[in-house]
Amino acid sequence: MNKVEEILKIFNKKEFKSPFRSTIPLITLFNQNYFESIEIEGLRNEIAIKYTFEHKTPVLKGRGFPSCTDLMIEFDNHNIAIEAKRTEPKYEIVEKWLKDIPNRKLVLEGWLGKINSHVQLEIKINDVMYLPYQLIHRVASACSDGKKAHVLYIGFDLDDKMKEYYIDCLKIISKITKQKIDLYFYHFLIEKLNEQKKLEECWNSGERDLSESVINGIRKNNLMKIEQEFGKKINNLA
Repeated sequence: MNKVEEILKIFNKKEFKSPFRSTIPLITLFNQNYFESIEIEGLRNEIAIKYTFEHKTPVLKGRGFPSCTDLMIEFDNHNIAIEAKRTEPKYEIVEKWLKDIPNRKLVLEGWLGKINSHVQLEIKINDVMYLPYQLIHRVASACSDGKKAHVLYIGFDLDDKMKEYYIDCLKIISKITKQKIDLYFYHFLIEKLNEQKKLEECWNSGERDLSESVINGIRKNNLMKIEQEFGKKINNLA
């Protein structure tokens, strides 16, 4: 996949109603060919064979929607599951998500089973009760096909509190998985161009469907410039 139009076809138009969606800077990074030279341990001489936005991993037990990874990069021997964050709130922790619903317990068991098979551990539901449910199925999505699993959280213009929140969550899952999955947190700063500033002003004034203008901005690449602030391998910090 190397064209903006191919990426945009994957998404429903409503995904771009808001100019604050993290999908927008993620696509911008992709268009800048950032991921072709991303610094991930063990991938220096590897060439990606497939890039998939909104990569779907089906549930393995119970009934439920698939886990949709923002961007999955597949190599011959590695997978990188990328989760982008900008203005999203903290996600529901496992304890609250379960709500004593039997099917949800089955779904979670399926995700943990996928992780356990990959790392050769016996992680239990109680071990992850206070982690965001989304983090569990995102990690599970990277664990497939016998490849080395990497999970990369990318933040855009996050405040210090949210940066710390995501890093802390990744530290905890790193300890739980005995550092057998490579976990990373990268943070980027957004330089908003005039078109992006106008769109955000429109949104803040009450407009709630800016999808046409956002999509046109992505096509023209005139919304923003992005600069990496830092990148950390979490396993080394846990």
